[in-house]
Amino acid sequence: ATWLFTRSPNGYQSINSPAMRISTAFAPAAAFLVGTAAAYSTPPQKLSSPPQLQRQKAARRALFGSGQHRVQTSTSLSAAASAAAIYHTPGQSDDAADSKPFSPGPSFEFGNSGLKLSWFGAIYGTVAISLGIIWYASLCACQLMYLITRNKVDKYRRVPVTFSQIWGATLLSVMGCSPKVTGLDNLKAAFEEKGGPVMFVANHCSWMDIPFVGVNVGWRNYKIIAKKELLKVPILSKSLIAAGHIILDRSSRRSQLNTYKQGVEYLKNGVNLVTFPEGTRSRDGRMGPFKKGAFKMAEAVDAPIVPMTIGHAQKVQPLDFIFPVRRSRGIPATIHFSKAIDTVGKSDEEVMDTVWDEIATQLPESQKPNVGTPKAVN
Repeated sequence: ATWLFTRSPNGYQSINSPAMRISTAFAPAAAFLVGTAAAYSTPPQKLSSPPQLQRQKAARRALFGSGQHRVQTSTSLSAAASAAAIYHTPGQSDDAADSKPFSPGPSFEFGNSGLKLSWFGAIYGTVAISLGIIWYASLCACQLMYLITRNKVDKYRRVPVTFSQIWGATLLSVMGCSPKVTGLDNLKAAFEEKGGPVMFVANHCSWMDIPFVGVNVGWRNYKIIAKKELLKVPILSKSLIAAGHIILDRSSRRSQLNTYKQGVEYLKNGVNLVTFPEGTRSRDGRMGPFKKGAFKMAEAVDAPIVPMTIGHAQKVQPLDFIFPVRRSRGIPATIHFSKAIDTVGKSDEEVMDTVWDEIATQLPESQKPNVGTPKAVN
């Protein structure tokens, strides 16, 4: 630029000439303009975004669209970050446990039922049934005691629950299927601060959810809200009946009302409740919508709700296997207890949304609900 500005037919201008002084003054500005033009004329290299940034971008697109002229406020960015933590981001790589290849090995299929048994499952089943014989005898003894005493001893049936916990803890420990547990400080605080019973709410994707939950809620009296189909399972059905767990027939309105009354009565008398509000196991491992009204029992007595997030249980026992196919320690399967959620003065929707969001946030990427998954269904 300086050369063009000062060039003359007779050669370069003197350093003190007016043209040279003007060119010297404008040279920095000219250099800036030329440099800027060169920078923008070169196509930028596309860098790969970190996983968290990819998740946030996808969540923002899902919530706010992909318009080129939208204005992002702090509120919208906060909502996007929250959605990124809750929902699965398409294209986002799964966690380390999902990247490990695994084959259950040879398996045997039971007729046309679709249920299979692996070699690990055969060992697990043998140990479970062997311990289950002692468990079953203990439950029968409890039922006999209640019959003789006319339910005046151990009115809320804590003894059968204790026998079930001993069976479950022993089985999981022997077979290496105990999950990794976190958030125990939240569980302790829930009982110390609230001073009463709580309702445990968990996602549901495998048969292993039941022993995982039963063993890890601690040595406390609790009742599971179980669907009536579980009464067809040997030994487990005896445990459900002897311990006074709540049996729900989802097709019967009367059964639903009785479930509500039983649950409220238990909570009023210091007995904890455990529920899987999805109503059934997830087919793909991802959390689905909750059944509306699942939390009315806790709200009726102002009992707090403790969200429980179960991770990778479906990898320990997939849907199409009758027993587990592998140990959970190597994955690992996990249970996380979140902080208790107060129900006082809150509506069903508020409580349900808070619990659903908390569980979804704690789930591994492979189990997070897909964007657009409703939080509740009838």
